[in-house]
Amino acid sequence: MLTPLALINFKPHLNAHCTRPHLDAPQQVAEFIRTGCELAKWYERQSCTLLQELYLRRVFFELLNHIADPLVHTCIRQQCLEQIYKPLLALKRYYKARRKGLNKFYLLEREARIISHEFNPYS
Repeated sequence: MLTPLALINFKPHLNAHCTRPHLDAPQQVAEFIRTGCELAKWYERQSCTLLQELYLRRVFFELLNHIADPLVHTCIRQQCLEQIYKPLLALKRYYKARRKGLNKFYLLEREARIISHEFNPYS
């Protein structure tokens, strides 16, 4: 089995510091999400559903952690909040195909709603 390029490019943690946060934050967050979702797609093609779920959840929770972290720059927190729908939709697609999976998705969606309300970087 060949190592996918996404696995080489994937960084397990989103970099919370950048030199130009207003300019770099959107690209930085989008790239983190893209590589995580590409890796999940690769594992889906390999019929490795546990690893697919792992990487989708990992990206999702990393974004939630950055939204809730007051030490992260506001621009990055805002971008995490604005782009959290991407891994959430991928998780919805994943859980729809699983038996009793929508209950897990609803719990994730509820957690995202609570955290985004409590730690809203726009307020």
